[in-house]
Amino acid sequence: MQETVGIKNMPNSDQLENEELPSEFFTLHALSNTPREAPDLNNHFWTKIKDLFKVQLNAEFVPLDGYDTKVRLVLASGDLPEAMVINTLDDSVFNKAVKQGLFWDLEELAGDFTDFPNLQRSIPDAVWKYTRIEGKSYIIPRIRPILDAGIHWRPDIFGKLELPQPKTLDAYISGLKQVVDANPLKGYIGLHFEESFFNAFGGFEASYNNEGGLVHKYLTDNYTEFIRWYRHVYSLGLMSKEFAVLKGSDKENMFRSDKSLTYIRNMYHSYTYEQDLKRVDTSYKTGVITYLNGPLGHTGEYGTGFTGGFVISKKVPKEKATRILQMYDQAMAPEVTQLLLRGFEGLHYQIVNGERIPLELAKKEMSNAVMQIFPNSEDEWQKVINNAAPQEWNEQMKKNAETLYDAHYAIDPFRVIRSETWLREWPKAQDDYISIRTQAIMGIISMNDYESYVQRLREQPVYKQAFQEFAESYRLMF
Repeated sequence: MQETVGIKNMPNSDQLENEELPSEFFTLHALSNTPREAPDLNNHFWTKIKDLFKVQLNAEFVPLDGYDTKVRLVLASGDLPEAMVINTLDDSVFNKAVKQGLFWDLEELAGDFTDFPNLQRSIPDAVWKYTRIEGKSYIIPRIRPILDAGIHWRPDIFGKLELPQPKTLDAYISGLKQVVDANPLKGYIGLHFEESFFNAFGGFEASYNNEGGLVHKYLTDNYTEFIRWYRHVYSLGLMSKEFAVLKGSDKENMFRSDKSLTYIRNMYHSYTYEQDLKRVDTSYKTGVITYLNGPLGHTGEYGTGFTGGFVISKKVPKEKATRILQMYDQAMAPEVTQLLLRGFEGLHYQIVNGERIPLELAKKEMSNAVMQIFPNSEDEWQKVINNAAPQEWNEQMKKNAETLYDAHYAIDPFRVIRSETWLREWPKAQDDYISIRTQAIMGIISMNDYESYVQRLREQPVYKQAFQEFAESYRLMF
């Protein structure tokens, strides 16, 4: 059974502790991503944040959809920024860069982290374990809560057809089909291809071959059944013909503009989506389904406790690298995290009768881009509440988010286990596999053809070696 990541209650005070902090400004060249437009680093919020950390920030924000490609180009060039965000550790180019010594080993900078108390107490042991590469820590993890993503859907449209909120995947698909058929002029897309739905088909389970190797999820029988299910969903006319090439921003924009009925993302975005849709029709509403039950599990996405992290270039002198680490440690103090998430009293919110009321400036200046530059302490509600929303909305979303706790706690093991062979070899086959998978879903080839293709991959010696490495990684992680 997986080691769970603890949840702590965050303090309400926005007052900083009286602790000794560096007084001299330093310059930081950083590379990060943003799911939307790049923030204005000269607005009130960012000016106060830069002053808080005593940093002259020179940051390049790259759109999320193209960020991993940008990172690979930067790593290949060797011209690294001083600090950068890594979204996934499962990237062969990044792992190669680590082995080439391009990043600081954190133990060289921090030792046992005695001088970095917030990093020490805010990052759970399980997260340090998940993020180690060959036994060393190069990543300052971006701590994220267990409550994170959900299925954004349209309860308003379901309600018009007197359809209740679905509890199962089958009921949801049935409801989507009725909505699409009842609104032919809208041309709604019911849902997209979403990996998290595999959880409902056994995605939480480890599948071994007869040699004791842990088979990658794409090549398991359960994943084949998942593809068979999507083939059925596609045949119902619920998916876009371009589903295989849609980016995350494409899916989001379709949901925000009343063109699709489903989008999976952090729960707090529901408030923004509803405001977008209400500009078209004031009766539009969105909601979040935390999980749907399926044949071998549920669709719920429990967080792993982190999402990627920050690395510091080895080209940065040790003294400055330590200063950057001090900044990260400062950011992970709970009271500082609250400033990053909520802004500053009087500028971004005011307290009225004990209630935090967002001000107009919060809507203009606050975004999650700040969490792509600074790490944060644990906050159970970080991905649930929206700082631009009324407290009543946030309280209701909290109650809704907590329903995920009713589901079995598990994660897809391939979010944390690794195989060097797989990272090296799979990119050679990935495009062909995605093409075959897409053809199977669209009915262009038979499921027998898909299964035969998967079986051939599964029997290749190079992948059998990867399965052995996955099995060892699983043993170490879980």
